[in-house]
Amino acid sequence: MKETNRGLKAEARPIFPTGEASYAASEVDVPEMPVAREVPFPQSTPAVVVGKILFVDKAGQEHGCSGASIVSDSGNTVWTAGHCVHPGDGSGGDGFHKNITFMPGFKKNADVPDGYDAPWGKWTATKKVAPTQWTADGDVEDADMAAFNVTVPPEYTSLTAAVGALVYRFGEGSDFSDVIDSGFPGEGYKRTDMDGFKQFYCTGNAEDASDLNPLDDRVKVDCDMGRGASGGPIATTEAQIISANSHYEVEADGVTRKNDDLFGSEHGDQAVFVINEINK
Repeated sequence: MKETNRGLKAEARPIFPTGEASYAASEVDVPEMPVAREVPFPQSTPAVVVGKILFVDKAGQEHGCSGASIVSDSGNTVWTAGHCVHPGDGSGGDGFHKNITFMPGFKKNADVPDGYDAPWGKWTATKKVAPTQWTADGDVEDADMAAFNVTVPPEYTSLTAAVGALVYRFGEGSDFSDVIDSGFPGEGYKRTDMDGFKQFYCTGNAEDASDLNPLDDRVKVDCDMGRGASGGPIATTEAQIISANSHYEVEADGVTRKNDDLFGSEHGDQAVFVINEINK
């Protein structure tokens, strides 16, 4: 059993561009929707608060993740999963992925060399923070979370001013009613329509992954999104991030997905550490 200092909490208020729609109309019940649907108007606010992340690993291979603009002191911060910025292999500060880029409103365009458009700009990572439990051990139960600051493209003043920002509710456990889980999945559980270019979302409840919590600190959401949705926010209808998509479980063959459960690390002390560090 790991030793942790438990009990830290952190919260903040949401920000969206003036006059634009909020992340959710109000604090309302949302339906149980484990079969993900495409996000309507994905190139408009508030959908663009969630974006595609591309990065290059140490082998030179490009991969895709998801993330969300989050309220921070700089106004230029993205929240995502730890494995979207670092392999969690003990390589420490030198092991962070290269060319990490956040792209709100990401969409396919076969007529351009890159094969995609980034209508809200390409925001490249500068400062990156992940828990030591992730960078040293790849701990998916407690620490698969991260934040990074971004360089502002010339046509914008800040990420928050451009697309808005979700807030956070860290240190309050893993049981939350009425959450929205978003991301850019490249595949899904018994799905053939997910290609990494479209934003999808599920709705329902977040709950403890195990009755052994805090031995198992994961958050579980019934959602059939798969790889590529990693790092996408699990948020309340009040636009509060309470976790980030991390992984799903597989059968003994190490390949076949068991079910539509999607997991994230509980955002407690480790998440409070990350948001505090990125704000320094």
